[in-house]
Amino acid sequence: MRQPSTPSGNNANARGRTRGAIRTHLGRKRSGARTRPLKTETLLSIERLSDAARQQQEDLFDRLLSRFQQLFAVAGEKSASAFDEALESACESLVSAGEFTAENAERLRQFLRRDLLQRDHPGMIFRTGDITSAGTLACAGCGWSLQTTRSTMLPACPRCSETGFRKVG
Repeated sequence: MRQPSTPSGNNANARGRTRGAIRTHLGRKRSGARTRPLKTETLLSIERLSDAARQQQEDLFDRLLSRFQQLFAVAGEKSASAFDEALESACESLVSAGEFTAENAERLRQFLRRDLLQRDHPGMIFRTGDITSAGTLACAGCGWSLQTTRSTMLPACPRCSETGFRKVG
């Protein structure tokens, strides 16, 4: 009968191999740094790319907001059901036009819904990475103010690195 290749039970590390040791395809233990540091040019191109993606998401948020406002004004009534119908119709029309993917539309719909409902519930917290319309936000940790003049994807607080904000204006 053949013995199992790895010991079982309480004797799992009986061979002396440390957990997490990385071995090459030839079975030799790898030594040295596990990753190479990125070049400055690479870091700058990643930053430019993420800035472009962030800007694109903010523009899509603005497009969804304007379409929602048009549909909500046409509805004539200001009920919760009219609000939800206008928001759903705005998402569907932009997805069917090919401007949004369904996943992106859902994500932006949640951001827009939170942004619009915040007016009635001023204690709502916005997190880093959320997109919100223009206004003044206060850090939930230190109270530092962040003023935006357009729709913005929220960064972490520059002063204390907190990720929560409240809209104050």
